[in-house]
Amino acid sequence: LDLTAFVTAMTAFPMQTALVIMLLGAASWLLRGLRTWMLFDQLPLSEALGLSFLHNTANNLAPMRLGELALPMLARWLGGVEFSIGLTSLLWIRLLDFISLIGISLCIILLPVAGTIMLALLAALIFLTPLLLGFIVPKTQHIQLPEILAKARAQLIYEAQNGKRLHRMWRLTILAWLSKIMGMGVLLATLSGIPMTEVVTTILGAELSSILPIHGFAGAGSYEAGGVLGSAFMGLSPVVALEMTIQLHIYVLSLTAVFGILGALLLLKRTIHG
Repeated sequence: LDLTAFVTAMTAFPMQTALVIMLLGAASWLLRGLRTWMLFDQLPLSEALGLSFLHNTANNLAPMRLGELALPMLARWLGGVEFSIGLTSLLWIRLLDFISLIGISLCIILLPVAGTIMLALLAALIFLTPLLLGFIVPKTQHIQLPEILAKARAQLIYEAQNGKRLHRMWRLTILAWLSKIMGMGVLLATLSGIPMTEVVTTILGAELSSILPIHGFAGAGSYEAGGVLGSAFMGLSPVVALEMTIQLHIYVLSLTAVFGILGALLLLKRTIHG
């Protein structure tokens, strides 16, 4: 890894491109905040945004996915939401995230090969996923489960059958991931000179690594390992892949720092006044 070339590339980044990338990243954070507001609609917008920003900050920084617990804990503090309900809400939005990340990434990766077919599949993903969830999730109600899991399933069925709410949350999820992947793709394509359709596997590997419970402190090591593994599917050398993933990680942590501070400021009034 040529550290001199790495630093030079980061400092020589075109200002206009950097602005576009940061705006796309910021849009992703804001869209997730709006989704949280819809999820916990008893909260004021400012508190829902603060909750979302702090939850995602904790999730990016804490090891072993422990930061995920920030969402049900903050929802209980801010809105009196039962911890179990907050936890099930977390599982629901993570399911939407997983479907979005995999679906959008595959469509972009296969776009040069399949062209308009992939665009059609992306459109189908956007419009049909809520309908499929509304059909499949309620089918699980006949499966015998312990009481605590049955309660969580009932909440998931409610979310899946609430069509208007689900469609809105799904659109926010899709837009958030499109913004995030586009920002990351432009960043890596600009720095590496590799087409965006080829760097998406790096993004996919790195982002999927953050889902696993082996997630390190601030993703150190695990994020890079995921990016290198994802890059292997496109035949990129491990050195190039590692350099790209480190650049990607710096971008993610920069946004995390900005929105983590903003989230704390949004909840400062609530903290002072209880």
